Amino acid sequence: MRRRALLQLGLLGAAFGGTALELLKQAQAQAKSSWSRFIGQATFQVPTNPATTVLEITTAPITVLGRQVERGCIRQVTGERGYTTSREAGVNLELVNRLPVPTTIHWHGLILPNPMDGVPYVTQPPIPPGERQRIHYPLQQDGTFWMHSHYGLQTQSFVAEPFVILSEEQEQWADQTVTVTLRDFSFTPANTILSNIVSGKRGGDTAMARSLQNFDWQQPRPLLTQQWDAAAERFSWQRKPGRLMLPDVVYDALLANERSLDAPQVIEARPGETVAIRWIAASAFMNFFLDLGELEGELLRTDANPVEPIRGSVFQLAIAQRLTLRVRLPETPGVFPLLACGEQSNLRCGVVLRTAPGQAIPNLAPQTQQWTGRLDFTQDKKLRAQQPLPKKPADNTIPVALTGPAPQYRWGLNDRFYPYRDPYWVEEGQRVEMVFSNETPMGHPMHLHGHEFQVIEINGQPFSGPMRDTVLVPKGGSCRIAFDAIHPGLWAFHCHISYHHMRGMFNVLAYRSADLSWWDPSGFVHEQLTFD
Repeated sequence: MRRRALLQLGLLGAAFGGTALELLKQAQAQAKSSWSRFIGQATFQVPTNPATTVLEITTAPITVLGRQVERGCIRQVTGERGYTTSREAGVNLELVNRLPVPTTIHWHGLILPNPMDGVPYVTQPPIPPGERQRIHYPLQQDGTFWMHSHYGLQTQSFVAEPFVILSEEQEQWADQTVTVTLRDFSFTPANTILSNIVSGKRGGDTAMARSLQNFDWQQPRPLLTQQWDAAAERFSWQRKPGRLMLPDVVYDALLANERSLDAPQVIEARPGETVAIRWIAASAFMNFFLDLGELEGELLRTDANPVEPIRGSVFQLAIAQRLTLRVRLPETPGVFPLLACGEQSNLRCGVVLRTAPGQAIPNLAPQTQQWTGRLDFTQDKKLRAQQPLPKKPADNTIPVALTGPAPQYRWGLNDRFYPYRDPYWVEEGQRVEMVFSNETPMGHPMHLHGHEFQVIEINGQPFSGPMRDTVLVPKGGSCRIAFDAIHPGLWAFHCHISYHHMRGMFNVLAYRSADLSWWDPSGFVHEQLTFD
């Protein structure tokens, strides 16, 4: 990887001459100086101790559809991916950047000190290759979170992993708890995909997009979507006629725990046991329908927050969101696939629960003839927070129109495209409401850093909806969220589709008391992590 980066640097110098190379060297020297000043602050100089977990931001081989490729990962020195702690133990980490390019790590959904939030050119300069960053803070939450790079398109390159905070309540959830991380995969590197999209190449010009170049996306066909069965009081599939939209990115495969469905992870269990599944949508572009097959699941948490339990066999999971589902396995031994089907796609991935030791796993096709429709508000309309915000009038209401695409694949907030220096201002102690409206041709998963919020209105209808940190606003939909401004700082706010926030659908929420000294919108362009 380092040799390839050096070769690319040499080619850049050959193509543009010594002046460009000198400018690049000056920029790298400036970045190194900025990092030294940032990491020299007292909060990052706390010594490590025997309990400190070292996380390496690096690359590792994975096998997709029988082909070995290299992608990013965040792993412990033992090789274990991700991080698990408890609310009592807090976070005690040291990050080491083993990549050939800079990076940062964002702790998605967590309430934490603002300087450790990991957003390049907002809360910190990026971590240069070979450098370390101390991360330590007490915890106010527990449940399922995730950590991911916020630098460039590194999430699409799999620099993202589970982050689980245990509690006594979760220990009682089920006989066994497993984590399933969902990703969208292309053999085409992320930076090439974005370049292809900007230049107008259909589907990102991936291998799968080229194989579907004669596919009639607008032909009416039966699509699977989620419905609420009022009689049975459960979520289930419905098949109804519809049309597809050619996605900006057509993926080659979907992965569950780094595996394509031709070789899924098999989780051994016992007949009659309960299993809790933490689902994490660590994808860059793809939303999912979760299909439990012949099993029925009980939804316990949305993102990391408890909801009034609700049942079904089909659930919606948007990019960056998490769901915790509990299933009870039949007393009769068997094999039970749990699948994740891509939105507006015929791709799927998943894991298999097996209660019959040694029983063969059926062949599960990663690509089928059945296509799915769009995610919508069907699920969120039915969810109720167990611990809602206290009722209080808004002190500050912020309208947010989701806009795009503009020429050159620009996406924006209120018809403005980041970078610019005009934050959404809040005062500490305010009850803040944000009102989303989406007239774009697709849904957008909107994420606010450093806060949890409650969905309090959908399409003009008020209700006491779920607590979340990421809400999907479907095409043509609107919703209102509320949160209390009690976590001072400068917090990123953006669409979690990687290709959208890289193309302008990004801004920051700024407390009047916030330290803005590390915020540099002009630094929004990032070096890319590339693969063969």
